[in-house]
Amino acid sequence: MFWQTYLPQPILFSWSFISIYWYGLIVVLAILLAAWYAMTIAKNKPAIDYNKLDSLFFYLLIFSFIGARLYHVFSFNWQYYSQNLFDIVKIWQGGLAIQGAILAGIVTVYFWFKKNMNSVKNKQKISFLQITDWLAPALILGQFLGRWGNYFNQELFGKPTNASYGIPIGFANRVEGYENFSHFHPTFFYESILSLVLFFILYNLTKAKLKLGTITLIYLGGYSLIRFGLEFIRIDPAPMFLGLRLPQVVSLLVILAVIVLFKVIYKPLPKSGK
Repeated sequence: MFWQTYLPQPILFSWSFISIYWYGLIVVLAILLAAWYAMTIAKNKPAIDYNKLDSLFFYLLIFSFIGARLYHVFSFNWQYYSQNLFDIVKIWQGGLAIQGAILAGIVTVYFWFKKNMNSVKNKQKISFLQITDWLAPALILGQFLGRWGNYFNQELFGKPTNASYGIPIGFANRVEGYENFSHFHPTFFYESILSLVLFFILYNLTKAKLKLGTITLIYLGGYSLIRFGLEFIRIDPAPMFLGLRLPQVVSLLVILAVIVLFKVIYKPLPKSGK
């Protein structure tokens, strides 16, 4: 099978001193897909000032990349990067942590909202949660495509497997201790498919009359649940806490926060006295 025999290369093509990496191309396509979806939906939301969205996407792009990179650098491999500071900017070699991007993205949207909250159409008020509810499905759609960059970088794969869906990993990219194995679980693929499922769930929920923040919380909780489960399969190095990998600890904290916030949002109103 092609899936079991093809060994992807990180560089799409090179010309002179210029190299185009699959990882970078796929990340760009994922961003464009997410932005296209978000802009398409925004046209049907009269409260959102369509003319202000360029600035939102600009700041999201910049600070989400910074957050994703710094989270990876300081949480996963600071010992290496502290000795190779220039390599911090080499994002085309991989090393973007989506959990860092999500955190930075939320902070960015909040400050953008505070600055632009009065710029609404038809004098309609808009809340921070309306913005995040609108962006959440777009984000998970981008994640669905973006995970394929890990395939071409031969990174973030799972435990060895002899199953027909296992993928070959080049010797140079194998995790220490697993050099004698050739095929591994394609955890990038699992996460990609589960992200697509979560997107369709969120997409259908956007048609229902839900309280503000529901879509955002389902996204955060749903993705955290996906990530928590897949971390049991992944073997790439990660800091450990109480027997759990760092992304699992972060995912658990997010899930707990989501549960608490759900109780706050859907807290029954007190009955009025007679």
